[in-house]
Amino acid sequence: MTFARCLIAFTMLLTVETVVAQGIAVTAEPISPTSIRSALPTGPLVLPPEVDIGAATTFIKIGFGLDESVRFQSTQLLTPRLRIVQAQKLIALVKSYNNFEGEKVAAAMTEFRGKVSSIEFGREGSPVLYIDLPYWTHQREETVLAGKGEKIPDNENAKLVERLKQVFIKKLAADEFDVEGRRIRIWWD
Repeated sequence: MTFARCLIAFTMLLTVETVVAQGIAVTAEPISPTSIRSALPTGPLVLPPEVDIGAATTFIKIGFGLDESVRFQSTQLLTPRLRIVQAQKLIALVKSYNNFEGEKVAAAMTEFRGKVSSIEFGREGSPVLYIDLPYWTHQREETVLAGKGEKIPDNENAKLVERLKQVFIKKLAADEFDVEGRRIRIWWD
């Protein structure tokens, strides 16, 4: 039984009955608290959660017009928050787009693994990255801690922002680098 099914059944407090919706009969079984607990993920929670990389790959290929079998693309799209290792696979799909060189950008991201909270990749006309920086050490991607970590000082955050700027503006020819709080937008024209 999947976690989603347990949650839906629990939330709706379903009992043994048949529900007919749009002509489809669905039978729900009673759910015990034990089956709900067994459906929950075990072990430590690691954020951001992994996404279906196959679906994400298709999303990027279609959005950037890389799939020649599909006559569609979008100039406005954004992935959900990803870990760097997942974002790298998607970024590398876009070989080049004006000054954006996906494989170089993906390789450069390795330096920041475990230092950021998440990455979002997509298009705002041209390629764009959003990088979320953590306020606390337990908010760094792939960090597994029991309890709350330590607050990351503003001067440490400023050093990371400066390093990101150096890599993305100077080395990777990004056209825009905007910082709002602990969220960074990097855009190539």
